[in-house]
Amino acid sequence: MLFPKVPFHAGETPMSWAARQAAFHTGGRVVPFLNDLGIPVADLARGKRKGVEKLCAMAGEDPASMIRNSIIAVGHRRFELCGQEFSAEFTTGVVTRFCPLCIDEDIDGCEDPGVAMRHRVRWRLAPFRTCPKHNLPMSDVRLGKWTDMIHELQAMLGAIAEQRAVARTCARRDPSPLQIYVDRRLDGATGTAWLDHQGIDQVCRAAEMLGGLMRFGAGQKAADMTEDMWDAAGRTGWSLLEKGPCEIRDVLAQTLTRCLRQNGHPSPRIAFGMLYGWLFASRLSKDPGPIREIVRDVIIEHVPLVPGQMLLGRPVKHPRLSSINSIAKAEGLHSKTLANVLRVAGLIGDDRKLKSARNVVTDYEKAKALIDTAKHAVPVTLVPDMLTTSRPVVAELIALGQLTRIQDHGQLQSKLGKAIDGRSIQRTRKFIEGVGEVVDAPPETHVHLAKAAEKCRVTLRAILEMLFNRYLQTVYRLAGADGFSALLISPADVMACIEDPPPNASDEIRFWMG
Repeated sequence: MLFPKVPFHAGETPMSWAARQAAFHTGGRVVPFLNDLGIPVADLARGKRKGVEKLCAMAGEDPASMIRNSIIAVGHRRFELCGQEFSAEFTTGVVTRFCPLCIDEDIDGCEDPGVAMRHRVRWRLAPFRTCPKHNLPMSDVRLGKWTDMIHELQAMLGAIAEQRAVARTCARRDPSPLQIYVDRRLDGATGTAWLDHQGIDQVCRAAEMLGGLMRFGAGQKAADMTEDMWDAAGRTGWSLLEKGPCEIRDVLAQTLTRCLRQNGHPSPRIAFGMLYGWLFASRLSKDPGPIREIVRDVIIEHVPLVPGQMLLGRPVKHPRLSSINSIAKAEGLHSKTLANVLRVAGLIGDDRKLKSARNVVTDYEKAKALIDTAKHAVPVTLVPDMLTTSRPVVAELIALGQLTRIQDHGQLQSKLGKAIDGRSIQRTRKFIEGVGEVVDAPPETHVHLAKAAEKCRVTLRAILEMLFNRYLQTVYRLAGADGFSALLISPADVMACIEDPPPNASDEIRFWMG
C-alpha cells in the first residue's frame, strides 16, 4: 500500500493522479514509478481496467471515479469516455493541453508543484480549447518525446512556466457553444435529437468543417488551420448545425450554385473546400455521420452526374441532372438524336452556341421518360407491313386509339411525334394473335375485314370497334396467315350488332342502325 495517501481529485485523469503520487512518493517521474508497481504505463494511458484497479488497490482509492475519468481504448483508434465513443482525432493526441491559470491555482501555496498540478480529463479532448473557469484559450505543449503520450505535466515544467508567464495578458473568450455541448453531453445531458443521435465526434467534426468553410472560405486548407481558427470555425459551424439538416442543405446549395466552372456547371470541389476534402478523402475510414448524406444530396440535386458514378461511397443510379452526352451513352442513343428529342419536348433550349452535348444539361428523369417513348417510335409507313394490313386500316386504328402516336405523349411534336409508339403495335398484334379459333380454310359465313365492310356497307372503323370490344360472336384466324390478313369475321354478326348495339357502343356503330 502507498502511504500516506494522495487524494484523487474530481475531473483528474488517472495518469495525472499517478504522476502526482510519483512526485510525492519518489520525487521522480511516473514511468519508473509505475514500473516499480508492476503497472505498464501503456495500460494506464489506454484506460485498461486492470491497470486502473491495481493502482487504486495500492493507493487505497475507489476505482469507480477513476474509471469514469478514463479514456478507454475500445478498438482500433476508437475510445470511450462517460459512455460516449469517439475516434482518436477527437482527442488532442500527443499534444498536452492545459490552462496555465488552473495550474497556477493548483500549485499556489504548495511546496512541491509536482504533487499539486493536475491534468484534467476534459483537457484531453480536442473541442476543449477554452478554459470555462478563466475564459482563457488553452495552451498546447509537445516535447517531441515518446512520453508525450502520457501527458505528464511534471515533465514539462519549463514549458508550463512560459505559458503561465504570458497567460494573464492573453485575450479572454467564452467557451464555444460546441465545447459547451460536448461538456454537457459527457455529463449525460440531452440536446437536439438529431445531434444526440450522432456520435459526439461526428457532431464536432461536422461543425468545424462547416464552420471552416463558412468562416474562412473554400480556399482555406484544413492543414493550415490553427487551434484558434478551429475554435472560430466550431462557433460558426455550430450556429448552422443546431438548426438542422434542412438549413444546412439550403446553405450548401447556395454555396454550390454560386461556384460555377467555365462550362457553367457547379463545382463541389471548388465550392466546398475543406469540407469536400474531408468527405472525399480516399483514406476516410471513419463514418462522418449525416453530413455526408446531406452533401451527397446537394450534389445530386445541383451537379450533372453520370449514371452509376460513385459519389461518397455509393453509385448514383438515377442522377437528377446529367449531360446529354452522359444520358445518351447510358440509354444507348446517339447524342444528336437525344438532343433533338429533348429540344422538341422543350427540355433544352434551341441555343446554337451549345455545340457540345457534354455541356448541355437536363433533368434525367424527365429525359428518360421521353427516351423510353422515343426508343419505340415506328414510322407510320412501316406499320401496315408490321400488322399485315392496309393503310386505311392503320388510319382507323389510330383514330380508335388502338395505335398511339408518339406525339400523344404531350411534349413530342413534329415528325418524330407523328411516328407510332411501337408498344401499341405490339399490344395490337398480341390481341389479334389471341382472338378467335384457328381454322385451315375460311368458313363460308366468314370473310376478311374489307369484304365484311363492303357487304354490310359500314365503315372499317365500326367493324374494328366491334372487334376490339369483342361485340362479335365468332371470329376465326386463318392458319398460315399473319396479322389482320388472318382475321375472318361474320357479316351476320356485324349486322346483328348494328341492329341491336350494346349499351356502351359508340355513335359510329349507332349511326348505321336502320
